[in-house]
Amino acid sequence: MNYTIETIGLVKRYPTSAKSGAVGPDGRPKVRGVSTGIFSALRSSKGPFIEALRGVDLQIKSGEIFGILGPNGAGKTTLIKILCTLVLRDGGEVYVNGHDPSKEPREVLRDLQAVLPESRGFNWRLSGRQNLEFYALLYGLTGAEAKERIDYLLDFTGLRERADDGYQRYSTGMQRRLLLCRALVRDTSIIVFDEPTTGLDPTGAAEFRDLLIDRLARREGKTILLSTHNLQEAQELCDRIAILDRGRVIACDTPDNVRHLVTERRTLRVAFSGVAFEEDQHRLLFGLGEVAGVHGVSPVLGQEGALVGLSIDIEKDVDLTRVLDLMTGSGLNIKSVNTEEPSLEDAFIAMTGREATGRGKTWTEGGA
Repeated sequence: MNYTIETIGLVKRYPTSAKSGAVGPDGRPKVRGVSTGIFSALRSSKGPFIEALRGVDLQIKSGEIFGILGPNGAGKTTLIKILCTLVLRDGGEVYVNGHDPSKEPREVLRDLQAVLPESRGFNWRLSGRQNLEFYALLYGLTGAEAKERIDYLLDFTGLRERADDGYQRYSTGMQRRLLLCRALVRDTSIIVFDEPTTGLDPTGAAEFRDLLIDRLARREGKTILLSTHNLQEAQELCDRIAILDRGRVIACDTPDNVRHLVTERRTLRVAFSGVAFEEDQHRLLFGLGEVAGVHGVSPVLGQEGALVGLSIDIEKDVDLTRVLDLMTGSGLNIKSVNTEEPSLEDAFIAMTGREATGRGKTWTEGGA
């Protein structure tokens, strides 16, 4: 099968200023300003190095929205910069539509466009339209072709009514959409995003995600590669994800499958109108515990010991018919039934031992 993007044993090393013998308590070379827990150190005859990428294997299909997840310093941005011809690899193989970025950069850049958060390059004194006309000229588009493409993109991103306003009057969300317009002036088949919704408010982030899914991926058929810290964003956007940690891919599958890599169970939470916890309820708990696929039943007690709910530990594919039959046959008034699935955060912590913190479930750890 031919992949749109493929990496095979990809390696990238960065030299450090660590001196021989300068090691920390873990035995790794001390690297000033860099968390040594992020990278493994590699010594050679030329001196110490840190390995940002250590044998990364990825295959991304045409038309797929593929997410790269991981904490700061995991190697996400390095991977993207190699694909975009901005950084040369030190080992392994990389192909973008069959072209090697280090040997055929022009061919790669004909097919791929990157949208990086630190990338601006807009003139604040020009309008949004004038900025796009400038970049269209740089990309070699003719006047009529440029006008048609720019008008389409302004409609596509909802900027038509503000196209002739000065760039300095644009909100952060509008600036991000204009950045997307610039990336799409050349109609490339692959779009690469690094933290696409960083700095956007919840409404702006949701609108930008809709643009990526409904228009770029579904309507335009683009292949989209994005790196993100945001777990919810990855869950909503991506067809598949890869979790990158310390320069290695530790998981690669659909978001739902990755969530279940570390556990085959889920939790069923049932709420009742409170009833006295008596002999009938004890028999219900015992009966539920005997159902195939049920691994534990815990009562939730309210005031004065009333039974107000159950927490049931079940296998992820269990047939709930028998469980529900027992509860409905017990005479209890069921108010709600909810299933709690393992989250991407749960999977990440189990795989790496690192905590995920912050709003939106973002991973934070220092490093380059």
